[in-house]
Amino acid sequence: MYSIFSSYLHENFFALDNKKIKKDILKIKSKDQGRILSNYGGWQSKSFEELNKNFENLFNKINFSVKEIEKQLNLEKKLSLDNYWCNINYFGSFNKPHNHPGAVISGVYYVSVPKNSGNIIFQQFRSDIDATYPSVKNYNQYNSTKWTIVPKENLCVLFPSYLLHYVEPNLNKKERISISFNYGF
Repeated sequence: MYSIFSSYLHENFFALDNKKIKKDILKIKSKDQGRILSNYGGWQSKSFEELNKNFENLFNKINFSVKEIEKQLNLEKKLSLDNYWCNINYFGSFNKPHNHPGAVISGVYYVSVPKNSGNIIFQQFRSDIDATYPSVKNYNQYNSTKWTIVPKENLCVLFPSYLLHYVEPNLNKKERISISFNYGF
């Protein structure tokens, strides 16, 4: 059996100095009031189009993963980093359902992840799937309309930019810190 019309979800763990990355993000926050897009509560930095040298190691690793997906998609053009931004979700903060129009691959890297600080949920709108498979024992990538990833420190998740996703509320008193990004042509 093989899958048709499948989407990719690429997960990697990167061995990086998250204490330093967190310090760099907090430094950015001290100079940036933030913006509101999909985030409810919390802080999201402005969008960066130029790579900050402090994040070079991270994006070198992400670039390698993006190249793997590029091969799988059989793209004629090479993808490159369009933009990235930093996120801090405090207690009760979450991200509303959204996608990333104009990009090809989007992703998130988790810097600091306390327990119960909000899963990322990927969703596809297929109203017919529940009617087609009314008695599913265990959900998997073939029979579900939602896919949940429990974030962990050092985890990088890459996904198609068109895929609708949201982040559940942070139920921990400690903040969850991440870096989100888009790749395009």
